[in-house]
Amino acid sequence: MDVTGLVRLTVNYLRLISIALCLLMSGACSDMPDQLSPSGHAVTAPSAAPAFHDYIGETREQLRQALEVVYQRGPLAPFGEHYPLERTLEMRSPFEISESPLCPEDSPRTGYLLLHGLTDSPYLLTAVARSLAGRSPCSVVRSVLLPGHGTVPGDSLDVHRNEWRDITGYGVNSFKGRVDELYLVGYSAGATLAVEYADQHRDDSLLAGLMLLSPAFGFPDASVALSPYLRWFAPWLEPQQEQDAAKYETLAINAGAEFYLLVQEINLAAMQALNLPVFMVVSGADSTVDVAAAEQFFCEKVQEGQRKLIWYSSINDGHLPAAGCSGTDVELVSDERFRLVSLSHVGLTMPADDPHYGADAGYRQCLHYSDNTERMLACINDDIGTVYGERSLLDEGLYDGMLMRRTTFNPVFAEMMVQVDCFFSATCER
Repeated sequence: MDVTGLVRLTVNYLRLISIALCLLMSGACSDMPDQLSPSGHAVTAPSAAPAFHDYIGETREQLRQALEVVYQRGPLAPFGEHYPLERTLEMRSPFEISESPLCPEDSPRTGYLLLHGLTDSPYLLTAVARSLAGRSPCSVVRSVLLPGHGTVPGDSLDVHRNEWRDITGYGVNSFKGRVDELYLVGYSAGATLAVEYADQHRDDSLLAGLMLLSPAFGFPDASVALSPYLRWFAPWLEPQQEQDAAKYETLAINAGAEFYLLVQEINLAAMQALNLPVFMVVSGADSTVDVAAAEQFFCEKVQEGQRKLIWYSSINDGHLPAAGCSGTDVELVSDERFRLVSLSHVGLTMPADDPHYGADAGYRQCLHYSDNTERMLACINDDIGTVYGERSLLDEGLYDGMLMRRTTFNPVFAEMMVQVDCFFSATCER
């Protein structure tokens, strides 16, 4: 570890210790909001194997009960007037897009299982789902909700990584007898779960390929290694007000610890190369995961001729792939129309016209200014004095003298999905 990494590790450790001391001091932290306590309606993996439409209905009812209980003393629309309860439920619930009536009865069906990331919900993959469903009238798309998610952050205080593995297995099994081939589509932590499942089920002939978006195979901040121990002393890392209707803004240290342990247990170093098509997309400026680890996985653990990596680079040349192995395409993404200087970890899966995360939508990701109210308000409200980019490009909180909103959309989303279709149709070069 270099000196900078050691300093960052020490600072984060001291910050977490201060939170722990706050919690231990009588009355010092008694004003924690209700959403940071368990709701009593946490989502878990199904104990049996219900039909998928039953799973959707039962999970949605759990979400309803949790949100009604926790926010009953607050506004009817806790995430703003444009996000009433029904819309919030729609965004956070698992879903299915069935095959079209135009699909011939005897035609083969293609399935896609969508796995979202840590603190996220199925909404983050809705645009991807619609695009995949449009590939063929015989496509069946399903998205599950990871346990501990969708309700309130307090429900992730005791979630275990095996629950995420269980819901992945349930999702895959729900397609058996329903489709003739199945693709696993994972975003961030969901990509990690997809890879682990494919590695452990190499003899499953139903699996046809992987689509991995912002995959998490390592972490740029070494302090995450402390999380399995620090979670016993401090439950939260920088609690937020929870203003995003689609996902949690507050990360429980337990959830981060469980994900860290999941990544460690996969043991990529010992993994044999996967023998199935893998389409991967990363932002070179990603500040959440280690993109070098993602590239290493791509180059060493996916067979040549079976792989495609789109690496979205920023205008900072320091975020280019190091190895540049076969199948890698580097695309410079900056767009003056949106004042966009780079993509980010959280922006790959949403088009620019998305009604929640798009360029003109109401939600602006400015949590990196949460310790500076003036900057945070300016980041949210100033449509001229801000740019869109990734936090790794900030210098003392600014980018070239301007405030930065974290990019929550992808201006080349449609082009990305065209390449996905081309790759999995085997109509273009891999």
